[in-house]
Order: sequence, then C-alpha cells, then structure tokens
Amino acid sequence: MSFYGFMKGLAGWVFKLAFPTKVVGPKKLENKKTVFAVNHLSNMDPIIVGCKLKPRFHFWGKKELFKRKIPAWFFKKMGVVPIDRSGADITSIKTALTLLKNDKIFMLFPEGTRNKGNENEMLQLKNGLVMLAVKSQAPVRIAMFWRKPRFLKKNYLFVGEEFDLSEFYGQRLSNDVLSNASKIVEQRFEELHEKMIKTLVEKGVIKS
Repeated sequence: MSFYGFMKGLAGWVFKLAFPTKVVGPKKLENKKTVFAVNHLSNMDPIIVGCKLKPRFHFWGKKELFKRKIPAWFFKKMGVVPIDRSGADITSIKTALTLLKNDKIFMLFPEGTRNKGNENEMLQLKNGLVMLAVKSQAPVRIAMFWRKPRFLKKNYLFVGEEFDLSEFYGQRLSNDVLSNASKIVEQRFEELHEKMIKTLVEKGVIKS
C-alpha cells in the first residue's frame, strides 16, 4: 500500500466518525484529466473530498505549508502543489497543467479562499479554474458542500455532472474570455446549489 493510500484510509475512518458526510452523486470519478472545483468553507474540505471520492486528487496549497522539510515531504506525498497566493505563481500553474496533461485530477477551490460569510452564497470566482480548464482542454466537474463541516454533525457533498469549456479552446485568455467562461461555471454552481437545496428539502433535512 502506498503512503497516500495508507493516510487516506486512516483519515477516512477518523473523518467518517468526526465529520460524517454523505456524497450525493458519483463517488468514483473516471481516472482522466479533470478540473474538479469545490466551494470552500473550511480547511478540512480537501481532506473530506479526498477521503470520500476516488481516485487520487492533486491540489494547490499555500507555500507556507512547505517551509519545513517534514511537512513539505508529507504534503507533496499527499498531492499538494505549493502556490504563492500573493501573485501569479507561474511555476505552480505549470505544475498543475503538467498533472492534467498526465491524466490526473486537479482539485481547486475557485473562490481562492475560505468563505467565512454566508454559506449559501459563493464568493466571486477567481480565474484559475477556467484558465486551467481552457489551457489543458480538460473537462470540469464541480461539487458543493451543504455547510461548513461541524464536529459530529452530518453534512452533504453534492457532486455535479461533467461539462467542458470547449467553446473557448484555442482562444487567447483575454479578460473577456475569462469572464465569459467564468459565467458558465458560475451558472453550473447555481444549478447545483438549487438541486442541493431541493433535494435536502425533499429529504426533510432543511425546511422549505
């Protein structure tokens, strides 16, 4: 068993008990290049996604996590790619594109930071998602947490259907192209959110 597999199994049991999360939608994704985007409500989001879904994910993590040798070794083993969030980090972007080229799933949180406000409203999306999807010509799949993970409280993770931004392939990534592509992604998130609320109302989890 790989180190990643061991840690995923260990974390899976811990988080299953501590932060129970039910997945609505596919739990096993096709092992091919995919940009996987999730709303960001807590630092535990990537761990929960990695434990609940298959196969392996790679994702960005702030460069400060890599300052010391042992944590840097650990995070690299877990598929984390360091990124400097103070500006455009060309190296981290190239690493993500290389992973996608090699048929890996790259997960990101398109809001760019944790949403500490209204859980029902996403922050404005950054350009990283559409930039990776267009340049790599990889399909996109989105997912949404119902709410911020809370200790011993049941949560839901809704996984949407795959789509692509093929109408923008080959185009120069101008502000207009990035804006128009982002609107499509925003619409997909809105549709998934509506589906999530409707489903949870039908289940009696929340009141209409």
